[in-house]
Amino acid sequence: MVRDGGYPKLERQPLTLVLAEFRFGRVAFEPAALVALKERMARRFTDVTEGVAQQVQLGDAGVTIMPAPYVIWRAPEAGAAVHLEVDRIAYATTMYPRFEGFAKDCLAVVEALVETLCPPSLHRVGLRYNDAVVPMPDELLEHYVAAPLLPFSPLAADGDMVMRHLSETVVQTTAGALVVRALAGVHGLGMMPDLLGQFDLPLKVEVPNDRPVAVLDFDHYWEVAEAEGVPFDVDAARSRLDRLHEPAREAFWKVTTEFARTQRWN
Repeated sequence: MVRDGGYPKLERQPLTLVLAEFRFGRVAFEPAALVALKERMARRFTDVTEGVAQQVQLGDAGVTIMPAPYVIWRAPEAGAAVHLEVDRIAYATTMYPRFEGFAKDCLAVVEALVETLCPPSLHRVGLRYNDAVVPMPDELLEHYVAAPLLPFSPLAADGDMVMRHLSETVVQTTAGALVVRALAGVHGLGMMPDLLGQFDLPLKVEVPNDRPVAVLDFDHYWEVAEAEGVPFDVDAARSRLDRLHEPAREAFWKVTTEFARTQRWN
């Protein structure tokens, strides 16, 4: 695929959230290392929240409930947030620039993590895009999104209304696995339900709850078995993240219409 050539940046892109996630071998939140990481993160993030969730683990002894500490950093004015747990870190933004700018900001967070908490191995890298497709009041979703992703129209005959319709396609790529989902209907959501409330960032797209809209979810990831992993350094993270980008962007162009891209989002 040719970078940028066939997929120019849209002036009014429907992106609501972009997320990069890195899963790694468990680390201890050793106090001195955590303080060092917080000092690094304070240069950019103004809001810090710490807590402990409950994590369910299945093993030979049955079900075990373990405490799962976490830290969330937020910079609402910049539309950016970071969620850290003992085995994963996620960087999210609602103000997405070009990919190069996003990757630079994201990998700066990864670098701070690697140099302080020293995760031993890398097991998964994911890149996820959510878009909110909001047609004009006199238009249909079919004007924006390929028909196979939308509800079966006869089910909504005689004035009935489709509240939710979820489609999912998984494609094996040279970089990993690409999951393309579409949540269509009168649901008023700007991103997939599992992402709601995770980062508490303001959205740039207003989503009405009185007419059909669609959330497009492009989730491209690489992973290896937890027992294996690869050495975790910034170069390894950068290489995996970069390879995930192009197929995800290409998928957006394949499932949206030329009318939407040229007349409504450009």
